[in-house]
This record gives sequence, structure tokens and C-alpha cells, in this order.
Amino acid sequence: MLDKFVSEHLYDKTIEVYFGGDKGNRLKGKVVGSADGVLVLENDGRRDYVSVDKVLAAWEV
Repeated sequence: MLDKFVSEHLYDKTIEVYFGGDKGNRLKGKVVGSADGVLVLENDGRRDYVSVDKVLAAWEV
């Protein structure tokens, strides 16, 4: 379900995702893809591949 939301509303935007716990459990980046339960964020030339099942919250930054 988050895949669809991200692809329709957050694609090409910079977001931060939160996994629970302290502030260290967050990733920030530009959304460059979202499919098959994987969110792809790009930040400073690095790509992070995130399991959407682990994401508790996401917001634009």
C-alpha cells in the first residue's frame, strides 16, 4: 500500500523515513523509485533500498 502512495504522491520529492526508535533510525533522500515492497531513495550519489514493511512514517523535507 505504501508503494502506491509513494509512487503517486512523493515521487521525485525529498523525504525522510522513520523506522522507530531513536533519530538514528531514519533515512533521507529523493524518491527515485518504489515497487515490489522496496522504496528507493537517492542522497549524495548513494542509493538506499528500503523495505516499505519496515517504514513506520514518512514525510517531505
